[in-house]
Amino acid sequence: MAPDDAGEPGDDEDTRPYPRIGDPDLGDPDLRGDVWAPRPGSDAGGGPEPDARRDRGPRTGRRPYAAPYGTGPSGTGEPRHSRSGGRSPEDPGEPGDAGATGPPGRADAPTTWHGEGARSAGETAQESTAQDEGRRRRIVNRPDKLVASGPPRRRRAQIPRENPDGPGAPEIDTPTPGPLREHDADEHDPGERGEHVWAHTPPEPASRHGVGEPSGIRMSPEIPVEPEHDDEPVEPVEPVERIGRPPGGRPARPDVLVAVGPSRGSGGRRHRRVLPVRRFPPRLPRMVAPAVIAVVLVAAAVLGVAVVRWAGGPSTAGLRLAAGDGQSGDAAFSAPGLPGNGSSQVLNAFAAAGATVVAAGSDTTSPLARPLFLVSADGGAHWQTGRVADAPGYESSPGAVGRVAGGDGRWLAVGTDAPGSAGPAARGMWTSSDGRSWTAVDPARLTAFWSQDRITDVARTATGFLAVGATTLRDGTAGPVAWVSPDGVGWTRVDTDQIGTPDKVRAMRAVAARGDRVVALADPGSGDSISVVLRSDDGGRTWLRTAAALADVRAEPGALAVTGKGFVLVPTRQKSDGGEVRVYCSPEGADWTQCGTIGPLGAEGTGVRGLAASAAGVAAVAESAWERYAVYTSQDGRKWTRSADLGGIPGTLRGLAITDAGVLVAGGDKRGPGDVENLPVLITAGKGEAAHTVPLKEIAGLNRLARDTADVAAASGTFVAVGAANGDAAIWTSGNNGANWKDAAFPDLLGGPGRQALSGVAHGPRGWLAVGSTTTDPAVTRPLLVTSADGKSWRPGPAIEVPAGHFLLAPGVVAAGPKGYVLAGEDRSATGTLPALWFSPDLKRFTRSAPGSMPAGGAGVRLYDVTATPGGFVAVGGSGTADRETGVVWVSTDGLNWNARGRVLPPDTTSAGLRHVVATKAGVVVAGTAMTEDGPRPFSALSTDDGASWEYGTLPADAAASVLDLTATGRGLVAVGSHRSPAGGGEADSAAWVSEDGVDWSRQTLTQDGLGGQGTQWLGAVAVSGDRVVAIGRSAGYADDHLTIWRSTVTER
Repeated sequence: MAPDDAGEPGDDEDTRPYPRIGDPDLGDPDLRGDVWAPRPGSDAGGGPEPDARRDRGPRTGRRPYAAPYGTGPSGTGEPRHSRSGGRSPEDPGEPGDAGATGPPGRADAPTTWHGEGARSAGETAQESTAQDEGRRRRIVNRPDKLVASGPPRRRRAQIPRENPDGPGAPEIDTPTPGPLREHDADEHDPGERGEHVWAHTPPEPASRHGVGEPSGIRMSPEIPVEPEHDDEPVEPVEPVERIGRPPGGRPARPDVLVAVGPSRGSGGRRHRRVLPVRRFPPRLPRMVAPAVIAVVLVAAAVLGVAVVRWAGGPSTAGLRLAAGDGQSGDAAFSAPGLPGNGSSQVLNAFAAAGATVVAAGSDTTSPLARPLFLVSADGGAHWQTGRVADAPGYESSPGAVGRVAGGDGRWLAVGTDAPGSAGPAARGMWTSSDGRSWTAVDPARLTAFWSQDRITDVARTATGFLAVGATTLRDGTAGPVAWVSPDGVGWTRVDTDQIGTPDKVRAMRAVAARGDRVVALADPGSGDSISVVLRSDDGGRTWLRTAAALADVRAEPGALAVTGKGFVLVPTRQKSDGGEVRVYCSPEGADWTQCGTIGPLGAEGTGVRGLAASAAGVAAVAESAWERYAVYTSQDGRKWTRSADLGGIPGTLRGLAITDAGVLVAGGDKRGPGDVENLPVLITAGKGEAAHTVPLKEIAGLNRLARDTADVAAASGTFVAVGAANGDAAIWTSGNNGANWKDAAFPDLLGGPGRQALSGVAHGPRGWLAVGSTTTDPAVTRPLLVTSADGKSWRPGPAIEVPAGHFLLAPGVVAAGPKGYVLAGEDRSATGTLPALWFSPDLKRFTRSAPGSMPAGGAGVRLYDVTATPGGFVAVGGSGTADRETGVVWVSTDGLNWNARGRVLPPDTTSAGLRHVVATKAGVVVAGTAMTEDGPRPFSALSTDDGASWEYGTLPADAAASVLDLTATGRGLVAVGSHRSPAGGGEADSAAWVSEDGVDWSRQTLTQDGLGGQGTQWLGAVAVSGDRVVAIGRSAGYADDHLTIWRSTVTER
């Protein structure tokens, strides 16, 4: 148990700092790692780098903890993290429809573009001479503002696009990037009002598709030191200074990021009166023509500068953000007294080639899930973790390996989950030349795999690799599908009609290859109970159905193996009444006969659990009694001998492999000491030797601590962070600007059976509210609410009941304002997934918004953030698939009834999802990621009219970047996230941006103090108290995982 005296009076960051990484008394050596070393050749104490480059990087990842525990990506084979295969309600066909209001604008409708800044005197004089000439173009003297010139843009034709998930699938309309929503200057003229007014408009019709730890820590003297006070007054209450939440200019000083630019004109107002469009008579005087040309050239130049502004994002914000300091958060966010470490690991797949053995699976302990590779180069005698390098743009790679195959210098590992609406980046695939160093396959190379395809088995052939599985047909049933590849990177699809008709063959379940001769097992068609045996003589490119009728064989992975004489088929989890298991053999894969038996097995056993083969022969692991296993071996499948007893395995056996020397390797997973802890199991057994359990605790880089800080907020000088530790929810508080933290220590309130986690926290008129989820019942995930008047003493919040038939109902984010508290989350049931919203004025009772009080009933919309405004609340999210997402904005005056605003889609983009929203003095600012022809880029948008219209900006980035949280300060905004190196690769460093208005931003790249370097670093939550900025994040390599804290200040220039 770590010392917990950080909050004593008089403690401050000078006298009681957390130990630096590398100090001899730091504690657990596993908490150290090379990931904390400064980047070679970098200056650890340097300031920001100028944003000189504006390269568009590859695709970035999502926020790692955007979903409640138990709802995120799963590790294959973990029963509590199962996924659904078919098309889900989370994968709507029309992106953005449910969140839009009204039909698209007319193609001939005029478009109003809003600019900023006072018009020059010359411009005014020039235009005053032609008031009677009708509407004219307007010229703006601000080169950094986007102004539309010329006639309104015509709306592009809606061209139906082919659904990539299957031939003949329904066509959908593609949302058309276009101009901003029309705004009538007569009914809303910011130039005529003295102050900002929050408007709430009535509901509008739904769209036609809508449905009713670092080295060398240093503490900067720029961050004032304050003792942590035990008794802080609750009143007066100040508004929450953090909103957001489940991935320019030259600095005047080397340690301070300064945003430079001209001062804002017109008192900060962003909308100007629409100017009349000038029309010239057909016949122009000779002296007028040069003037016309000059006007056109000026307008084109202004528009060009505006486009450059959207692409590059020069800063005009008058704020500076200090480089600050980073420190390790491992000791700060401790979880004393909890059993185990909360890890969640499983081994799913095994393969051997010569003396090399690979055991692969998943590790979902950290918010950034990782594929788990354990490798032995000496036949299972010694083990080490593998190394994984992400392909460019693959930060959001999944963390589960379901199948692995290899040999002759090439290895392939694949995930077996269908990615669905998550897109190609969620399909895991990795290649290796030695079984230890693995590289993720770029999702752009996986176009042969459709969103609803599921890989069930893989094999190494003479010419490369073969994968088999199932796809979803137009009638919703499963059909067979296969893929072939020479290297595991580029793939060719072999579709259903090339394998067998759906009435004869369904999903392909198992495959084995002998050179390029292949045999596969498939489910039979409707009404047939006999498994289908398919074969191929060209590595899986063409297929034939054999005449074999094996009525007692169930098509499952692990049932096929190859010997020196042909193919062997052993039914899994099946046995006769006498306890015997029939074995079938075939020399070429066409004709099959029963050639032997295994057993008899004990009455309590379920039969053979898996099959493996090598030059040493064939091995089958059978369950002889409850959780007791025996090994049977054979040279050719005809005569079987019980060669080893694995004894009792307190868990699940998921796979096995056999080396050429005859050493059997098997494994799976078991329960750990914690109530949600899941630990891998690895067993070896040589010929004539007793089984040996591999001591996995001795493998460097395998064990991780399960801790996550999902959100942080500040009020009255107190910072409160929430998250999870070892499977229980956790709350930490700091009274000295984030230098020291203490655990709230309410195990009975925040713990219990199953998994608990907090994902959002806010402070409002009635005190603190933290929200999240609890799974005390494995079948249902319920809301978890806790409240506090002072941030120190916590009690249960109002109960929210889960309706019958709903298996997940949980809030993910919370906002508080003058009117009360609003929660936003999701509701999953057998009928689909809908957004969920609740409101409470006093933290005594929460009322849920009915589906009828949400636009289009909320169909197809996912809400990610919510904020309070002077007049109510704003919620943001997205609709559509991952690659065709449209930003959604909902507004409410009472927290219960919601209306949609127009779609948020920056110019020249095809997709834009919103993840964060904050209310400022200027208006509402949203942030998300937009997809352009050059790839994804972070963007922001400001609305001063309650979401009716938007002014767009970009967050500067030399390469791909992600905004993971957003907060308001008294002077502007601070955003945090991650930023990739322009050189490419899968690693990223922490980053922060500052803005005065939410449109013009400057970036602070953080590469020192564990915030950058080897591995992937990010800041995922940020809060501001006065001018003190505190952000919490993570630094993760494949074998290292640490929490980080960044503290800085934001001031005016």
